[in-house]
Amino acid sequence: MNVNEYSEKKQHILKTAISIFTEKGFEKTSLREIASAAGVTTGAIYHHFKNKDELFYHAVKEAMYFAQTLSEKDENSNLKSTEDMLDEISNKVQQRMSKINEQRLLVLLIGYVLSKGGTLSESLKQDYNKIINKVADMYFFAFGIENQYYKKSLASILVAALDGVAMQYSLGVLKQEDQKFKDTFVNFFVESIPAFMQKNKC
Repeated sequence: MNVNEYSEKKQHILKTAISIFTEKGFEKTSLREIASAAGVTTGAIYHHFKNKDELFYHAVKEAMYFAQTLSEKDENSNLKSTEDMLDEISNKVQQRMSKINEQRLLVLLIGYVLSKGGTLSESLKQDYNKIINKVADMYFFAFGIENQYYKKSLASILVAALDGVAMQYSLGVLKQEDQKFKDTFVNFFVESIPAFMQKNKC
């Protein structure tokens, strides 16, 4: 199996797992059920993931890592303009809010980690710090925020707000088809941060 085939099989397993975990939850889902739905053996799943906990974690990790694909440079290795950076951040935030199943799984994951603790809790903590640091870097490139405290605090607020949105989508408080809300969410952060910077001389 070449690298592409390996990656494709792993993504196929993840996609199948996302669907079943979303429908049945973590506790009621078995690896055998995921393997059957994906058309692979349980051994194939264990080849990619150590156990059900790890598979569950990776099933929602992509949704959490919306910021990891952001880049401060264009294809020619030149720094992007502020407008381009804001557009990219806005698009990535919109994409995360549009991933319905992953949003629900993120809520399930946080609840599971809080109840069980252990290594997953530490992994989640580390990943959140990576996300916040990445968003903080993007704030520097997009808004010119140099103050380390404000940069990281504002990044934490955005990530926390996105998690809150995920919770409300999962409960049905917010409707997934409400594009106006998504636009309002993005515009709020884009427009309020410069005003905050000016007032606090960030």
